[in-house]
Amino acid sequence: MRESLNLAIHAEMEASEFYLAWSENTDKDYLKRELLELSEWEKEHEEGLKKLYIKQFGEPFQRNPDIVVEPELKVQTSDFGDVTSLLRIASAAYLSEMRASELYGRMAEEASGETRDMFLKLKEMEENHMETAKKRYLAIREDFVGFKAF
Repeated sequence: MRESLNLAIHAEMEASEFYLAWSENTDKDYLKRELLELSEWEKEHEEGLKKLYIKQFGEPFQRNPDIVVEPELKVQTSDFGDVTSLLRIASAAYLSEMRASELYGRMAEEASGETRDMFLKLKEMEENHMETAKKRYLAIREDFVGFKAF
């Protein structure tokens, strides 16, 4: 459980940092607000998991700078200016949220009581983030090709 929780916290940190970086590199106000909200949600997940970590293991979580859970979320700021890169970034966000949802589902299976409920809630939230990422991908794609393909 310690290793899973450790990776989950790292993943939430990476996701929050990713959405924040994307928000700082867009000129569309609606997208900036959406991305900042996603960043804050991921930060809330991180804080909840850190509290659980202390409760479970009696010590605070320590970030390991050598751990990268979602390497595809480590993008260069120049990538945000290129449409095909934006499509890749949006699809990476979708896959990241999907993997987070799956991880929390597996963690819920191994937990009980309050902890299980928290993981199930996180799983559901990540599924909602997946939908947001999918909508973002489709909107970028539509802007790029000039029509709604799906």
